[in-house]
Amino acid sequence: MNYNLTPFGDIWADGIFNVPSALVDKYLRIASEYQIKALLFILRSGGKATSSSIAKALGQTASDIDELMEFWLEEGILSNGKAEPKKQAEPAPAPEKVEVKKQTLSVPSLTPKDIVDAMRDNEGIEFLLNEAQRVLGRTISHAEQEMLVNMVNYYGLPAEVIMMILEFYRAEKQRGKSIGISYINQMAKNWADEGIDSVAKAEEKLMDIERSDRLWIEVVAITGIRHRRPTQKQRDMVKRWFEDFDITMVTAAADMMKENISEPKLSYMDAIIKKWKKNGILTPAQLQAYQEEFEKIKSQKSKKGGKLETKPTYDLEQIKKDALNNTDI
Repeated sequence: MNYNLTPFGDIWADGIFNVPSALVDKYLRIASEYQIKALLFILRSGGKATSSSIAKALGQTASDIDELMEFWLEEGILSNGKAEPKKQAEPAPAPEKVEVKKQTLSVPSLTPKDIVDAMRDNEGIEFLLNEAQRVLGRTISHAEQEMLVNMVNYYGLPAEVIMMILEFYRAEKQRGKSIGISYINQMAKNWADEGIDSVAKAEEKLMDIERSDRLWIEVVAITGIRHRRPTQKQRDMVKRWFEDFDITMVTAAADMMKENISEPKLSYMDAIIKKWKKNGILTPAQLQAYQEEFEKIKSQKSKKGGKLETKPTYDLEQIKKDALNNTDI
């Protein structure tokens, strides 16, 4: 479909102003929506405007505008009266690559120019920033652009893997999860630490998260704990339960917990399940046999002091102590 500007109408009533061709040819693709808008406002205002006037026109704060304008200052398109516009310098030779441990370095802070340079150097980053706006349904801020660029250049994740994180974040928000944008960054950091650097690995990880969510819902239902988002330690704990036991045994542990403490505690259940695994109690039949043995031993009290001759295989008092001392959960 072709589009043609009409040569007459109200749009021409207030006159025209010049727009450099380079604004479209060079910057339309790499400058942000508000950077383009701000520059158009300056051109409309005779080539100069204050931060407050631009902020009022765009519905932004003056500090936000100053941050946006840093890009045009770096490009030499604008000056702010403090210094001459910066000239375009020849690119410096690439420094010799030095192997460093990522964890010894802080995540770098990026200027608007750094972000534009990253987009020029890596088409994947340009694609990522554009798609992030589509997924989130809004213009992303400089801080969010910085975060996404660092996911590629600092954490070493491919753009397509980061897109999967963004899609997962959007789905979680649509389900009503109360999570902020920092959730995306933490998830990217965790994936980088786990070596999830391909679409195949990311798909496997997302399936694992889905399974973990289903197990968590089951645990919430059988224990009566307050429904909340599990921590990673709780996810790992519940996953371990279901690797060794079926839902019947997990339910039995929950029932034992309810019989012995007033408030449900996952740490108490974890102590029970660990004792069962240690003593080879893996099925309802084995559990029943041990319970019957315990009752038998209980009935055979020693004549001295009325104490049990033999300590039961699983000691509820010891389990309670273990649970109270368990600070991992």
